[in-house]
Amino acid sequence: MPSLLQMNWDDRIFAVLVATAAALLVMAVGLTLLALFLRWRNDRVAGIWAALEARWEPILLDVLVEERPPEELQAAVGPGDSLRFLAFLLRFVRRLTGSEVDVLRDLARPHLDWLAREWDRGSAERRARAVQTLGMLGFDGNELVFLAALDDPSPLVSIVAAQALAEPDHPHHVVEVLQRLDRYQDWHPAFLSGMLADAGSGVAPLLRDYLADEEHDAWSRAVAAKALEQLRDPEAADVAAAVLGTNADPDLLVACLRIVGAVGERRHRAVLLPLVDFPHFPVRSHALKALRAVGDDADESVFLRALDDPSPWVALEAARGLRALGAGEILEDLALGGDERALTVRQVIAE
Repeated sequence: MPSLLQMNWDDRIFAVLVATAAALLVMAVGLTLLALFLRWRNDRVAGIWAALEARWEPILLDVLVEERPPEELQAAVGPGDSLRFLAFLLRFVRRLTGSEVDVLRDLARPHLDWLAREWDRGSAERRARAVQTLGMLGFDGNELVFLAALDDPSPLVSIVAAQALAEPDHPHHVVEVLQRLDRYQDWHPAFLSGMLADAGSGVAPLLRDYLADEEHDAWSRAVAAKALEQLRDPEAADVAAAVLGTNADPDLLVACLRIVGAVGERRHRAVLLPLVDFPHFPVRSHALKALRAVGDDADESVFLRALDDPSPWVALEAARGLRALGAGEILEDLALGGDERALTVRQVIAE
């Protein structure tokens, strides 16, 4: 058989194509075999997992109703099955409450020590999963793990630790979360404020102090304000009113206006009036909404003037303010017109 150098160009090209096709065929066969192996391995793992769950679940259900002792379930967990067992318990802890959760945590305790020692190993997803597991099944005694995880290089791990710390049973830890709040700016503010509010009314003083502190950035203070609104903390109205008089960030202003609208009083009216003419329409709209909550008949002229605002959202709030004041006759007269203001008024009357 002639060597490649002895062939003419056509034969050389043909030989290269044949070799390439053979290599591709070998690769295709190899990939197929790899896919079959991975499929077999995954099916095997799934089968092992299903068998373990089938063994554990009936025992766990009996333990929860005190028909079998917890030791019987512990005896069914093999030396290498701790991780699977914790994942199994996590499925139930999300669905149960009260004393049943305490039972699950007691069952998990013997399997958590190694996780508390090794939580910072592996990928970010693995570290986050470890912190989440500790938070749901073994918070007590592992506080230092969560505090350390707040400073993990991965934002995912850090936010999972923050969720574990922001719980009603230990509101004092929320101060650690607040100190790192600016780190979570890639997360939606509604998620963060809900997380903080989930810690309960015990965190309200911390949130008020954070909102009042001008050293923090406006975005983070707005998150704290939204949490206070969700908590409906009455003392937050004074703090929010003070911020309204000293800040010009639209998002922070809106968050504080929502607090005043939710828990404010008549004495907060004065700080709202200048914001009715603020350049950004969301601020004007929420200022009118808050004024509707804390104002009185003296504000009728403010609402009437705001009906001509170029933003339809502001005009809608103005019309709703008039309706709240009982100015039904004025609204009915305005609804008879043929301009944009009449359309807005008719929409509010129909609500």
